[in-house]
Amino acid sequence: MKVRHKMKPGLKLLLPVLFCQLLAYADVGIAAIANEASPASAGLYTFGYRVGERLADVKFKDADGREGVLSQLAGKRGAIIVMRDAECPVSQRYAPRLAEFEKEYTSQGFNFVYVDVSPYSATDANTEAKKSASSSKLQGRVVLDTSRAISNALRAASTSEVFLADNRGTLLYRGAIDDQYGIGVHKDAPGQTWLRKAIAEYQSGKDIVTPQSEASGCLLPDHAGEAVQNRPVTYHNRISRLITQKCEMCHRDGGVAPMPLQTYAQVTARKTIIDYMTSKRLMPPWGADPGVGHWANDRSLSEQELADLSSWLKADSPAGNAKEAPAPRTYVAGWDMLKPDAVLQIAEPHQVPAQGVVEYQYSYLKTNFDSDKWVTAMEIRPSAPKVVHHILVFLEEPGAKRQAGGIDGFFAALVPGTPLTTFPEGAAKKIPKGAWLKFQIHYQPNGTAQTDQAKIAFQFAGDVSNAEGKLKEVKSESAFNAKFEIPPGAANYPIESLYLFRKPGKLTALMPHAHLRGKAWKIELVDQAGKRSLLLNIPKYDFNWQTAYQFKEAIHVQPGMRIAATAWYDNSSDNPSNPNPKAAVHFGEQTFEEMMIAYFDWIPD
Repeated sequence: MKVRHKMKPGLKLLLPVLFCQLLAYADVGIAAIANEASPASAGLYTFGYRVGERLADVKFKDADGREGVLSQLAGKRGAIIVMRDAECPVSQRYAPRLAEFEKEYTSQGFNFVYVDVSPYSATDANTEAKKSASSSKLQGRVVLDTSRAISNALRAASTSEVFLADNRGTLLYRGAIDDQYGIGVHKDAPGQTWLRKAIAEYQSGKDIVTPQSEASGCLLPDHAGEAVQNRPVTYHNRISRLITQKCEMCHRDGGVAPMPLQTYAQVTARKTIIDYMTSKRLMPPWGADPGVGHWANDRSLSEQELADLSSWLKADSPAGNAKEAPAPRTYVAGWDMLKPDAVLQIAEPHQVPAQGVVEYQYSYLKTNFDSDKWVTAMEIRPSAPKVVHHILVFLEEPGAKRQAGGIDGFFAALVPGTPLTTFPEGAAKKIPKGAWLKFQIHYQPNGTAQTDQAKIAFQFAGDVSNAEGKLKEVKSESAFNAKFEIPPGAANYPIESLYLFRKPGKLTALMPHAHLRGKAWKIELVDQAGKRSLLLNIPKYDFNWQTAYQFKEAIHVQPGMRIAATAWYDNSSDNPSNPNPKAAVHFGEQTFEEMMIAYFDWIPD
């Protein structure tokens, strides 16, 4: 293995972006957050339908006359709440599957609850509901919902919808059991098994890859105009869950951010800067226009989440009832993946000074696997994470001649807040036998000299000999432009690039890349007739956050379609990150130069 170091003087320090590093903005003042989502309920938490929130405290009586509360239905591990109508064909078809799930998961500590919305007559409703469940061999608790109190609180859409909650009443998944049955759908076997996967991911301590899906069944009444149960926002019933979902991955002990936000005391001690950073939408970092695209890894705060946070801060940040707190999130020491199949480390460490500018560092690592490997998940970990801004890894196959500047061979990335990369079921990236991995590492000194020696971990598909042909290969390509000159002082200079698809396939992720003068991005899909569809819009691009935007649903492409990318650059003195507004700028790897690369992942058919 060889290590190559490049050092050039003159590059100014990047503007820091984490909480404590942005305190310089404090003189602007703390902006108020408009409660656009719930103007009539300032200081109140609207319960009931978003993944990650606590279930509503709706009281009910079940078919046996026992009283209960929706938020307390969970067993030792959690609860599986099923909307059901005995007269709906989709509910009928899923009854055997649910009976199988009961046998499998009840012994693992899950309670099953069937919310029956069938239009029974008032005199024998409970009897009919119990009889219906019994005839379908369902043993779980039956709750009659003739008043629609539960389905309203859950914002249930159809009679086949299921809700998975943990043992603290936090909603983890909502949607379909799988995709085998639906209105006009009757497959021999399911292609997607969302509920089973969500349960498995929850039990293994992983993030749920698909926390929401659309359940096709007999539609329930639209609850949009109905009143929803409200209660005051507290740390334990609402804010703690929001912080866990959106902030804790970075802001935790051992995380890349400079301060932990894992307890009530830690959060309230930082509430002024939290208010400022969230109201300005500087945190959590997310550049995509909320009106364009649907993203599986969306870190942004919705208007309702901003309203909840703002009302809590303005109400003097009440702690609330500790019994309503979520289950604490656990992190695997060293890795987010539970058990890597292989871990590789660069041979020579990089010395990072306490201050100054460290240009991109490069290390080459030969894989030395005894055969081709199919990667289903991968994760990059520096040994000194607090001085690493990002790491890009490029694959160089034996004998391959790659273009310079990170255009070809993009394989993996460590970007702030996203250390673990997983691929859709049945898809993987291929590492050919004998391939090299090129690490491109961007360091940012933090006041203390440190030594870093990065590692990369892989999880492989089971039987490599059977992988090829059974797995769909994920390819990383790019629409790039390496022939440009940004004039000195240009404040809004556009650069365009194109990529032509020659095969059909599915787009799964987009990752635009520019340097310090990058200002905005737009990525479109152009069909064979020239019609453009906007895939991603980033009105304020920030070099400090190299985000890969992962589609919730893959985008189908056909031969003759093109990706059309446009990036805008600010080479003026008004750009505080600009290394030299008087210089013309060309393509180059260093941050005082520029890049125009729209990376994307896709699965060719």
